[in-house]
Amino acid sequence: MGKLAITRSARTYQTAVITPRTAPALLLAIVAICQIGLAKTADLTPWKGGGFGMFSTLDHNAYRRLEVVVEGTERSEALEIPPSLETDAARAAAFPAEWMLRSLAEGVTAREKRYRRSVSQVTITVWRTDFDRTTLRASERPLRVFTYTVPPESAPVH
Repeated sequence: MGKLAITRSARTYQTAVITPRTAPALLLAIVAICQIGLAKTADLTPWKGGGFGMFSTLDHNAYRRLEVVVEGTERSEALEIPPSLETDAARAAAFPAEWMLRSLAEGVTAREKRYRRSVSQVTITVWRTDFDRTTLRASERPLRVFTYTVPPESAPVH
């Protein structure tokens, strides 16, 4: 019986998948997959997070709006977004994740307390404008509704 000899060829192949040559394409693919996934599952507007799909839809901040309702002792009213919270509101409209909406609600709560107004609950509704494919008639639908219950203040420690 003869012995089987296994020889290596003189040519060696690079086994690394990520190289300076392939890294940009790989990064682009990862960003695209994440952005498309968030747009489909977490209501991220296709215009944000990488912009893949931005020209295929009108779903961007111009067609989204927030409604903020504050409830407190003998009080329930809709508020305009104050200039100090406009950036947070725009981010929450573009990506209405729970943590974004919570951050905005906490900002509204802090502002109301600064002005010594009663606040026990903040409800934020993110609205999206849709267009009928046949008639192009616009209609709004709620994308997300988030309710933040203000925690009770602790008593001062003496």
